[in-house]
Amino acid sequence: MPGVEGCEVIAPNLERLQRAGTTFTNCFSNYPVCAPARGMLMSGRWPSDTGVVNNLSELEPSSSSLAAIFARDGYQTCYIGKWHLHAGPRETVDGNDRYIPPGPGRHGFERMNVWTETNRHWDSVRYEEETGEAVRTRGYNATLMTDEALQFLVERDPTRPFFLFLSLNPPHPPLDDAPQDGLALYSDRSLSVRQNVPEALSSGAKLVPAGAHRNQVTMTLQEQLGQYYAHISAVDKEIGRLLSALEELDELANTLVVYSSDHGDMLGSQGKLRKGAFYQESAQVPLVLSWPGRIGSGQESEMLVGLIDIFPTLLRLCGLPVPDSARGNDLSTGILAEQNTGSRYVLHFSTDQNDPEFRAGSRGLRTKRHLYFTNGIEEHLFDTLEDPFELRNLAADPSYGNLKSLLTECLLGALPPAMSIRQPE
Repeated sequence: MPGVEGCEVIAPNLERLQRAGTTFTNCFSNYPVCAPARGMLMSGRWPSDTGVVNNLSELEPSSSSLAAIFARDGYQTCYIGKWHLHAGPRETVDGNDRYIPPGPGRHGFERMNVWTETNRHWDSVRYEEETGEAVRTRGYNATLMTDEALQFLVERDPTRPFFLFLSLNPPHPPLDDAPQDGLALYSDRSLSVRQNVPEALSSGAKLVPAGAHRNQVTMTLQEQLGQYYAHISAVDKEIGRLLSALEELDELANTLVVYSSDHGDMLGSQGKLRKGAFYQESAQVPLVLSWPGRIGSGQESEMLVGLIDIFPTLLRLCGLPVPDSARGNDLSTGILAEQNTGSRYVLHFSTDQNDPEFRAGSRGLRTKRHLYFTNGIEEHLFDTLEDPFELRNLAADPSYGNLKSLLTECLLGALPPAMSIRQPE
């Protein structure tokens, strides 16, 4: 997707960020599920390396984690929001995190304001940073998390550089609690659906797929789209507050701002909801980098990027060493030179958490033109240039046999040993 401008989402602050920086239109989550994707961002390693292979996994502390490297170079490091790299208290609604006391468990973050129940976007729970007391908040959690980020920017030591990671949860489902002012932006509009959404869903039928969040089975696709877009517009307001604060502190011109996500959402495409699939709607994620005077402004890059690449690229952009354990590609040289180099392909892994089609053992590979994946039983091959909505499976077409063999060989050669696949019979 080329970005926010020109689409139906109302997000003026994201547009501002795009005008100030470079938007990467081919960024994909290697593992489009929350914890595995976040584990790659924090560690720079594959899920098979860290053991973070599903949403119940925990990322073990490491001296080579992203924040630890920044901290060693003198940066003030701060994490605020949804962590989701370990399981939270079972007795809570949508509990996905527990308190992390000061020490190695904070992965190099000096300050760590972890929230839980973040899928409950209103009145969710935050932990007191020093005591671990669980406090029920009052308000929209994205706004309250941003309040904490602004507080950090004001209170920090201005003589030291900083690394701030703000992790907002919306527009994550369930899609029933978007702010009213956001909903009002879309209330009188008929929102477009993608061409790979089944006709019945476009016409108002309810969607009842595996892995649906509580109320989604009672909502039409139009209702879900309105909620999804309203949450994005609400997050956009928080991004605007953050950019304005940096500007007021005279730090915006000297700050690298990175905007991305761990996964997308199918939202009815291919008849599916949520994440975990390798299709574009689930696997493609936004990536915008803004750094005035260093990274091109108002640019779109077709460079192929996987989330695993952000770890080494971010470190190199900031002049910091990349540990030998990092598995992604350092794309900093191409970014600074405004060259569309990037990776040759993005590897995909998934679990059976949300969708039987993408069960444990599903592996795939995406190039700029093709998507190939297998779950060990069936194979899928799409020409995404000729078929951008990934509707025509070419895997059984003899004329694509050589290409399929080449992509399969490439996939098998690139996979980490512990993430190997069973070939279709």
